[in-house]
Amino acid sequence: MTKLVRPPILLTMADYYGTLAAVRCLGRRGIPVTVAESKLLAPARWSRYVTRRVECPEVGDSDAFLEWLLRFGEAEPGHVLYPTSDDMAWLFALHREELGKHFRMYQPGVDVIYGLLNKQKLHDLCKDVGLDVPDTWFPEGEADLEKVAAQARFPVLLKPQTQILFESHVKGSQVERASELLPRYREFLERNRYGRKLMEYDARANRPMVQAFYTEAAQNIFSLSGFVDRTGELFVARGAVKVLQRPRKLGIGLCFEEVPVDVEVAEKVRALCKKLGYHGTFEVEFIRAGGKQLLIDFNPRFYSQMGFDIARGSPLPLFVYEAACGHEAQLGDLAREALQWKGGGQYIYCHRGIFELLLRAQGLSGRLSGDEVRYWREWYARNRERAVDAVLDTGDWVPWMVDVAMHLRSYARHPKGFIRTMVLDK
Repeated sequence: MTKLVRPPILLTMADYYGTLAAVRCLGRRGIPVTVAESKLLAPARWSRYVTRRVECPEVGDSDAFLEWLLRFGEAEPGHVLYPTSDDMAWLFALHREELGKHFRMYQPGVDVIYGLLNKQKLHDLCKDVGLDVPDTWFPEGEADLEKVAAQARFPVLLKPQTQILFESHVKGSQVERASELLPRYREFLERNRYGRKLMEYDARANRPMVQAFYTEAAQNIFSLSGFVDRTGELFVARGAVKVLQRPRKLGIGLCFEEVPVDVEVAEKVRALCKKLGYHGTFEVEFIRAGGKQLLIDFNPRFYSQMGFDIARGSPLPLFVYEAACGHEAQLGDLAREALQWKGGGQYIYCHRGIFELLLRAQGLSGRLSGDEVRYWREWYARNRERAVDAVLDTGDWVPWMVDVAMHLRSYARHPKGFIRTMVLDK
C-alpha cells in the first residue's frame, strides 16, 4: 500500500485566529506546519504545533511580501499555500500562475475571488441565484448621492465596498441623516486609502457604498461556514449566530452560538459558488431581518472563528490540505465524516479574554447595564462546558499568553482606540 505523502503547509498572518486554528488542526495530525510572520507578538507563531518559523516582510507591503513568497517557493517547492485574510486571498489569486509553479494550491482565479470580495459584484451574483441582500447603493461619485439620500431611509451605513488592501480596515460608520451623507462620503475618501495593486486592478474600488441600517445586526447575524469542492457537489456547512460583537452595532465577532443550517440558504450559497466557480473554505454572513436572510459578506478563506467549526466535526484546514494535495479519497472520507457528525449539545464560541475585558470596561462606563453584564456572565456560565475559545487551549498555552501581550501592547499604543471601542462601544 502506497504511503500518503504529507507535504508541509505554509501559513501567514500569525496574528489571525483563523491561522491559529489551522496550525492546531493540521499540526495535531502530524502535518508539518511552517509559519511565516514578521511580528514577534503573533499567537499562532508560538503554538507548539508549529514545525518551523520563518521571517518574512510585512504583508502590508504586498510587493515585498510577494517577492519573498516567490523566492521561498522556488527554494523550497511543494508547500501547501492557502490564504487567511482578504488581502492574501486576492493576492494569491492575482498571482496564482506564478505561485502555482512552486506551491500546492486550491485557489480560484482572481475574477472569482474579486467577485466575492467586492460587494457590488457580489450583490449582482446573489440576485442571479435568489439570495437576498440589504438595500444597497453604489454611488459613482458625489452626483449620485442626492438620489441615494432621496431613496434611502436614515440612518444608513457608509461602508467600504471591499476590504482588500484597505489600510484602515474600518468596517464602516453610521450616518444619521441625509444632510450628513455628502460630507461623510468626502471624509471617507480623504481618510481611507487602498493599496496600489488594487487601485491598478479596479480604479473604482475606493468608492464607499451606502447600505440600509438594520437594528437586528447587533445580535442577529447568521453565519454559514464550510467547504465546497471544485465540482460544487462536495459541500459541508455549519451554522452559527453572532450574538456579541465589538462595537456592538458594527464590529468584530466576539461570541457565537451554534444553530442548525438553513438548508434553503445553504443550497443557494452552493449555487452561488457553482455559478462563479468558487472552491475552498467559506464563511458567509447574513442579517436576519423582516423574515429574510440578507447576505452581507462572503469570506473566501480561513476565517477568525474557524476553530468553532473544527470543534463541531468540520476540520476545514484539513479539507483544503487534502484537496490541494490531490488526495480525493481522503477528501471524500472527511466530507462523509463531517456530514454524519451529530454533536452532543449546543456549542458556543467566545474570545474569553476580550469578552471579560469588554464586560468590565463597558459595565464601568455604563454602556452595558448591570443586568446586561449579568446576562452575559450567566450566558457563558450556562454554556461553558461546550465553549470553544478563540485562543485558550489547555494543550497549547503559549499562544494565549502571547495574545494577552499583543492586546496589552496595542491598547497601550492606541489608548484612544481602546476607549472608543472597548469602553464607549463606538
